[in-house]
Amino acid sequence: MSQLTINNVRIAGMSACVPATVEDNRTLPIYKDENDALKVIASTGIERHHKADDATTASDLTVKAVEGLLAQMGWEPQDIDCFAYVCTSRDYIAPQTACVLQDRLHLRNDCCVFDLPFGCSGWVYGMSIVGSMMSHGTLKRAILVAAETNTRNRNPLDTAVRPLFGDAATATALEYDPERSRPMNFMYGVDGSGFDAVWAPYGGMRNPVTREALEEKEVAPGVFRRGIDMIVNGMDVFGFAIKQPPLSLKELIATFSIDVETVDLLLLHQANKFIDEKIRKAVKIAPEKTPYCLEEYGNVTSASIPLTMVTRCREQLAGEEKHCLACGFGVGLAWASMEFYAGDVKIDEVITY
Repeated sequence: MSQLTINNVRIAGMSACVPATVEDNRTLPIYKDENDALKVIASTGIERHHKADDATTASDLTVKAVEGLLAQMGWEPQDIDCFAYVCTSRDYIAPQTACVLQDRLHLRNDCCVFDLPFGCSGWVYGMSIVGSMMSHGTLKRAILVAAETNTRNRNPLDTAVRPLFGDAATATALEYDPERSRPMNFMYGVDGSGFDAVWAPYGGMRNPVTREALEEKEVAPGVFRRGIDMIVNGMDVFGFAIKQPPLSLKELIATFSIDVETVDLLLLHQANKFIDEKIRKAVKIAPEKTPYCLEEYGNVTSASIPLTMVTRCREQLAGEEKHCLACGFGVGLAWASMEFYAGDVKIDEVITY
């Protein structure tokens, strides 16, 4: 098993930005009647989501989230030593979006910036990568962004995915602080044989965009897609999600001798409430310790765990130190679990754009 412990780094602040436009699943035009919508809501827990317009990218939401974070932290752009951008809906195939954002955010020219094209497990992976880089003390302040404009690469006529996914950008401020930090512990896993459980067949180097890939087809009754659209094979994802995430959390708990009775928050990727409840029960965490934001924001992939923290745990994390477990799982099929402590975290209200 792959595991990692990071010392000397703490979460100092968090922010989030979502589009102002809200789509309510009850009134989506893709449904014949409201009963179809109510079935989706009952099975997923997702009632609505925020949707970016066609001119807004994940990087645009990111600029607002980072600017808000810097303001509430009292940091200047020149104070940032490292900037990591977790996102799969990047602005261009090349260059990395983090390079474009370095200029837009007025970060230093000698700032370490890079993209991390992870999906649903991305925030946990990003925390471990950036935290590892900072743990030696040469990098003092970093910003980890987890952002996605999912609605831009999901077909709006696809009844299987349109009700589920939303758009958001989150920014996490990390600080080298040996005196106030406590260890962060991580476990990782991946099953690449299931890569096509969540995927876009066309648009990469393996299958470049063709004229046929741009044609919209009815692939099932009421389900329309193009070759460049994201596909979610629901049953494959379900089978994976009820098995691997709880196993990962149990490995984390056993490996690092975690007393679950001391855990204050279980922070899960917001994919599906039925699935998440299965995970929660498997690791025996009380329901009041497991916050959800998916009813309001849907599945925002890599942004879902930090968005939950910003929108549902703001007051808790701003106070005394909380003992937290987190698990991200999905695209890849990859998963990652994390133990950390967070307190005195500066979190402002979510930004709309």
